[in-house]
Amino acid sequence: MKEKLVETIGALQQDSVAAFELLYKSYEARLFAFSYKLVQDKEEAAEVVQEVFIKLWEKRHFLDPEQNFDGYLFQIARNLVYNKARRRVYEFAFNKYLAEQEVYATATEDAMAFEEISRLLEEVYNTLPPVRKKVFMMSRIEGLSNSEIAAQLNTSSSNIENHINKAIKAIKEKFKTYEIIYVLLLLHAAQYATSASCQI
Repeated sequence: MKEKLVETIGALQQDSVAAFELLYKSYEARLFAFSYKLVQDKEEAAEVVQEVFIKLWEKRHFLDPEQNFDGYLFQIARNLVYNKARRRVYEFAFNKYLAEQEVYATATEDAMAFEEISRLLEEVYNTLPPVRKKVFMMSRIEGLSNSEIAAQLNTSSSNIENHINKAIKAIKEKFKTYEIIYVLLLLHAAQYATSASCQI
């Protein structure tokens, strides 16, 4: 079985459509079940599966036939789900900001402002140390409590709280010229992420 998978991945690296179709048939059902468990929506789960295989095809030349291929595919699916959830958090927070501030702007202006805020947030996330970034995502996107995160990462709740506080400090520094938006993003994103996590 392992040898067959290695052979199929090798063929995929050589641009074999047949190998790609074989991998799709082998993993599509399991990836769908996994994605559906997270998003609780058949259409969105199917979309995640399609995006997983699109990414697989795009990165076929960089695959390692000896890697944990199952883990590789499911990690892509998990990342896609969390990225979609994070996007929804941004959109929810920004729309909430517009509603509460009674901001009247054109759709184009709203979109540009939203994209700018999203870009700034991504910049902050990407500058955080890997563990701190993971902790903050688990807290704000997955909606886990400090104790739940501590249990998963085998550390103390106080250490988790320290990571979150430092991450928030970094975000606050980045958004010091966007103070109102910053506060709303943090508060509403945290609230929405918690409710979203109950659904996924």
